[in-house]
This record gives sequence, C-alpha cells and structure tokens, in this order.
Amino acid sequence: MTETVLLVGGGAMTEGYLRAADAAGVRMGVVDSLTRCKELADKYSCVIDTESIDGPAGRDETWLAPAMTLAERLRPDGVLGFAEPHILAAAMVQHRLGVPGPGLDAVVVSRNKALQRAEFARAGIPHPDYLLAPRLSEVTDWVLPNLPVVIKPLSHQGSRGVERIDTAAAWTQAATDRAAEGVLLVERYVDGAEYSVEALVHAGEVLFTNLTRKETTEAPNFVETLHEAGYAKTAPALAETARKLCTDVVNALRIQTGIVHLEFRASDEQNSVIMEVAVRTPGDHILEVASLAVESDLYAAILCLALGGKPNLPDTAPRRTAGTVYLAADQSGTLESLDLQDWSTFPEVIRSYALQEPGSLVGPPVSSEDRLAYAVVNCASHDDLLSVSTRLRSCAQQIIKP
Repeated sequence: MTETVLLVGGGAMTEGYLRAADAAGVRMGVVDSLTRCKELADKYSCVIDTESIDGPAGRDETWLAPAMTLAERLRPDGVLGFAEPHILAAAMVQHRLGVPGPGLDAVVVSRNKALQRAEFARAGIPHPDYLLAPRLSEVTDWVLPNLPVVIKPLSHQGSRGVERIDTAAAWTQAATDRAAEGVLLVERYVDGAEYSVEALVHAGEVLFTNLTRKETTEAPNFVETLHEAGYAKTAPALAETARKLCTDVVNALRIQTGIVHLEFRASDEQNSVIMEVAVRTPGDHILEVASLAVESDLYAAILCLALGGKPNLPDTAPRRTAGTVYLAADQSGTLESLDLQDWSTFPEVIRSYALQEPGSLVGPPVSSEDRLAYAVVNCASHDDLLSVSTRLRSCAQQIIKP
C-alpha cells in the first residue's frame, strides 16, 4: 500500500524531501502558496494534491486551516512541517491524526525562546543568563552591569532582530530604536565559537547527530557566512559534547520523533552553552551539506521517521567535509552586477545561486536576507573547505554603486 505524507511549507529546501519521496514511491500533499504548489506539482510526480494558503506566509496562523483541509482529504500516514511558521500547524495535524512528530508541547516550546530558557533552567542545561523585557528601558539596571548583552526576538528564525550591545550608549540607543517591538529576550553575551547540531530522533531516542561549525559576521548582528557540516571529522571530542547536550535537550523537552536543530557556543571541547533549539529543517541548506558529509540522504531518513519507521543511519565519523559558503557585500549601495561565473569551474561546487539581483540595495549584512549569493561545496577535509571558501569569495566579482 502506497504511503502518503503531508508537507506543510514548500520552500526551496523542502525539495530534498520531494526527491526522496519520488525515489521511495511515497505520495506527497503540499501546503504553500498557489504559485509554489503548482510549481512543485509540475516538477515532482510524487505531489498528488495541494492546498494553498490565504494569508501572510510568515504567520503561524496562516497554515493550520489549509493543512487540516488537505489532511482531511488525504488522511496522510505522516506529516512534516518545514520552517518555523509551519511547525505548529504540522504538530496540531500530527496530534489530531495520531501520527509521529516531535510532540505538540515540544513544538510550542521551540517556537518561543523564553519558554526554551525556562525549560533549560529546569533541566539544569547551561544557557545564558537572561531577562524578558516588555520594554528594553525597563531592564537597564540589569543590563549595564552585564554588558555585553544580546537582544533577541522571541520567535524569529535566523539572525533577524539579533543584536549585540557592548556599551551603555548603544543600549540607550537600542532601547529607543526598539521601543515598539514588544517583549524581547535580553541575554548575557557568551563568548565562544558557534556550532549547531542536527539530530534525528525516533521515539525520544537520538539516532544520529551531525556537528556543524559556523562562521559569522562580527557584532552586532552575527549573520552566518559559512556552515561546515561533518565537523566531527575534525573535532571528535567536541562532537561527543554536542551529542550529550542534544540528548539532554531532547529529554528535557520530551521531543519524540523528527529532526532537531540545536545551536550552541563552546569555549573548548568540553564546555558548551545552548543558544536555542528548533524542531524543523535547518536553514541555509545545512541538511543538504550534512547529507554530503556523511554520504547518506538525511531527507530520506526524516521522511522515514515521519512515516513511523526507524531509518538506517551512518554510525561512523563523517567521511567528507561539506559546507554552505555565503558571499556578503563589501560596501553599501546599489548592486550593479554580480558575476559568479568562475564558481562553476570549482570541482568542489555542487551548485550556486545569486540571492540578490542587479538594482537591489545591498550592504554588509544585518540579517540572513542581506547576503548576496551562496555555494554548496563538497570537500575532502576542513582545510580544503577553508581554502575553497576563500577562493570563491575572492573570485566573485561584485560591482556596487555607493
């Protein structure tokens, strides 16, 4: 009997699931915009039904009604939520149908950084000291002795709204500029390199973890410019620390089945501090490069989990080092041209894509949406990846008119 999975959200990085479904003979229903649903149905034979949204794509509330409508038509065997706005609707459908998922309670916690902090504190998991600020000006007495601090929205994905504050003057300015934003999380800045763990979980058991090293822009915004998957090959002791941290978080939040994406900082291989956790596909093509690093299709494994299966996963160290390399603007102005032609000559480049078009206003990134282009690369080692990323950025030709 052919199995069916409902996919809530059809962004570009969901296509790995659709390719895996095509290969496995799994039928897919997709919820997204009318245009995107048609595009995916035309491209993938596994897409047998769709339901379009009627509202802002970035709002959680937009997705539940169409997801339930399609679920009632298809009666799917599994449900997947793609990105942050999709996972609450997906979890509610999973709950109502009794199919595998991370758990409705775990999803609710994952959508709110303040709830996460409360759960980490309850479980004794190291995390930054923090306060919730209805208005930034109300927590000045706590902030000034604890500088530097980081301001974060409670539910945004990526680096949007994240800002490091180093001085009293900068704090005063931020309190003025962000007075209308509502409740914000303010946490003590934690020094250390940035990493993430991508874990696959089955019935509360962590089956697999990948360690990803990050590079970011400088303060105040920390926009990610490189993700290096398969970093356990280079830092096995840190990978073990990360796996333990991830297991502690899975247990604390009682995450049941699916993918977990956890971000943390580490001052050394033994000491880690969690920043946040998500129960959705990681952004920036991390799942794709992690699949390249371990030479196994993690999209197919997650599809298997959604259908109640226990996938066969690599139990050895990564054999490759793969990454997503981003290009950022070197000055502010209007992008007149962006020439990435030389990128196609690199044997390590799997594919690349320009994120900004000529005529766009660009500048050094303050959020993930500001980056110019990216390349997915597959390398033999950490050193090879560093070399390739440097050469890719140096040969890209950007002309920006101030």
